[in-house]
Amino acid sequence: MSRQVIINADDFGLSPAVNSGIMKAYQAGGITSTSMMVNMPGFGDALRLARLLPGLGVGLHFNLTYGVPVSDPGSVPSLVRPDGSFHDVKSICNRDVADVEKELEAQWQRFVETSLFPTHLDSHHLLHQNDPFIYKVMATKAVKENVPLRRSQIVHPFPDLASPRMTDSILLDTYGDAKAMERLFQYLRSLPEGITEIVCHPGHVDEILRTISEWTDIRERELSVFADQEVVRVIKALNIIPINFKALKIKPFLSEDHKQRASRPEKSLTRLRHHDSIGRHSAFAQGSRTISKKRGSTLHSSARNRKRI
Repeated sequence: MSRQVIINADDFGLSPAVNSGIMKAYQAGGITSTSMMVNMPGFGDALRLARLLPGLGVGLHFNLTYGVPVSDPGSVPSLVRPDGSFHDVKSICNRDVADVEKELEAQWQRFVETSLFPTHLDSHHLLHQNDPFIYKVMATKAVKENVPLRRSQIVHPFPDLASPRMTDSILLDTYGDAKAMERLFQYLRSLPEGITEIVCHPGHVDEILRTISEWTDIRERELSVFADQEVVRVIKALNIIPINFKALKIKPFLSEDHKQRASRPEKSLTRLRHHDSIGRHSAFAQGSRTISKKRGSTLHSSARNRKRI
C-alpha cells in the first residue's frame, strides 16, 4: 500500500497576506490543499487566486469564532454576541444545534455560489473535534454533499450517524520553532501507509490579520518551512505521493466493522490546544487510535465531559 500525503494550509481567505503566503507555499510544492473561510476579509482575494490555480484543492473551513456569520445574526442568536459577531474561541457559550446547521448551510452556499465546489470540509479552531454536536452536524453535511471530512482525533460516539470519508490519519502540529523542519521530515519518514493529512498555517502578515488573530508572526515562520524546496525533495525521495482531498472521491466509506469500532468511546483521549494558544502540540491520529506528542513526550488524558453546543 502506498503512502500519500495531503498538506493542507488552513485559513485561506482570512486576509490577503495570509492568502499570498498560502499561494507561495503551494507554488513551491510544499502544500497540496487549503481550506477557505467565506466570511472573512480575504475571501474575494482567495477566490481570485483559487481560480488561477485549479490544481489547488480548496475545501470549506467552517468558521464560528472569527468575524460575523453569513446568516442574519438575528437568525442564529446562540452563535453571536450582542454586536452580531461570533463568540470567540475562548468564550463559554451554548451553541444551538439548529443555529449551527443554519450557519453551516449558509457558508456552504456562499462557497458553491462562486462556481467552485469544496474538495472537503473542516473547521476553524478544530470545532468539530472539540464538540461532538458540531461534529455530528458537519459529518451529516459531509455525507449529504459527498465530500470528505477532516478526521477528528476524538471519536464521537453516534452509532446511527453515517460515516463520512476521511483520511486514514492526521497530523496536527505547529512549525514556528527552530527545529520545525527537522520535525516535519521525521513525520514524513514515519508516515503510515494510506492517506495522511498534515495541517499547517503558513502565511504573510498584514494589518488585517493583526486585528483578527493572535496567530501572526508564526505564520511567516511556517511559510519558510513549507515554501522550502527541501520539503518537495524529501517527499519525492521517500516515495510519498502528494495529493489533495479530491483523491478521496474514490475512497469508500468506512466498513461496517470500522463503524462499529469507531462508535465505541475511547478510554483515553487527548486534549488539544487550539492554534491561537501558546505552545507547540502535535498528534498523529490513525482511525480511532491517537498518538500525541508534546516536546517529545507522550501524553494521554481522560476525556472531559463536553458541553452541548
